[in-house]
Amino acid sequence: MHCDLNTGLVFMRATPQTLAFTARWRETIASAKETRIRDQAAFNMLLKARPLRPLGGRLFSAWSGPDTLTLGVLPLSRFLNGHTYFVQHVQTLPDAAPPIAVHMTYQFAEGAKFAHGKRQRLRQAGLWMVESDDYYTGRYISVSDAGATMALEPLSPRVTSKVAIEKHLAEGRHRTRVLKALLGIAHALNRDLILPRMLCYCDFMWKEMKACRVGGAETMRLPFECPMDHVLDTPKWFEDRARLTPFLNVSVREANFLLSPRILASTQSSIARVQLQKGLTDQQVVAAMQKYTSTAVIEIEDVVGTFCGFVDAAATRAFERDSQKLLAYHRSPFCYEDGIRAASYSQCCKPRKPGDDYFPCIYGFDDPEPLPSCVSAISSVTSGGAGGS
Repeated sequence: MHCDLNTGLVFMRATPQTLAFTARWRETIASAKETRIRDQAAFNMLLKARPLRPLGGRLFSAWSGPDTLTLGVLPLSRFLNGHTYFVQHVQTLPDAAPPIAVHMTYQFAEGAKFAHGKRQRLRQAGLWMVESDDYYTGRYISVSDAGATMALEPLSPRVTSKVAIEKHLAEGRHRTRVLKALLGIAHALNRDLILPRMLCYCDFMWKEMKACRVGGAETMRLPFECPMDHVLDTPKWFEDRARLTPFLNVSVREANFLLSPRILASTQSSIARVQLQKGLTDQQVVAAMQKYTSTAVIEIEDVVGTFCGFVDAAATRAFERDSQKLLAYHRSPFCYEDGIRAASYSQCCKPRKPGDDYFPCIYGFDDPEPLPSCVSAISSVTSGGAGGS
């Protein structure tokens, strides 16, 4: 209770005392001279002007003006925040109660025009239900779950941040290879791209972490299913794509897209699982996939190294340029405290002034690698099973 009460989810009974408090709350925000006095700061200023009096359990008595209000703190196990739901995935733990609500807290993909990270988190969780029908009626290219990530390696709460970050960056390099191949194949086949499953071996935070976990989540599971904004520069994928990547304007779908209840039965029954030869040009990819032209979804088992570029050298240069823009993600560094003797609230990466304590950092991610070399062999494809293809 020494922290600010969070106003992301607030339920208020319409009593005269609560209505009077709400009017004071609104007026405090409207008349504030400091920009920091927004809804949450004003809420706490009013309710914590005098100490809260415990009433037992999660209930407290608060004073606001002449009125006494009963204040209850909503249980985090049922009213989840962005970290517990989209990063810790506590709703998937054994015997977890089903969530009543999730608060879309901070994310890392605001964009200039839209909170793309929040929408992608909701899409990945199956909670964004307002797409038009044509969002679900295209032809798609994807990669198998096994091919999307490196072999799963659970990390204990005692792992060092250095080890976890190294694993996280290795997974990032693999992910970039997967995405680069998928982007080239999607462009060659004129198909929409279903993003691969993404794993994180380190959390994303702007301050120091211990064992690659943020404070308060020291025992969370690593790896976890990443929100897109943790590992990709999400606004680039959706905002002004024609301007940013004019050659590579491939439409994308979320990783669990095919689990949506709005997917057509005809799409679910038309999935081809294939293996592609390494080092194929766009023309060889088209030839190899010729018999799957009418198949709704082509899922490639192991896509890394399969696409080597375009027969047209200018198209290959344009692809390299635009995929570099799309896949490069120079995000905040990984800052860690385990094994470091530094005062609380020390700065990350470098001291505020010479002689001050600071927490060390590791930077990531690596830039995308160039396309692999093309081989002269005739392209081939092996079917791993298909429905209605």
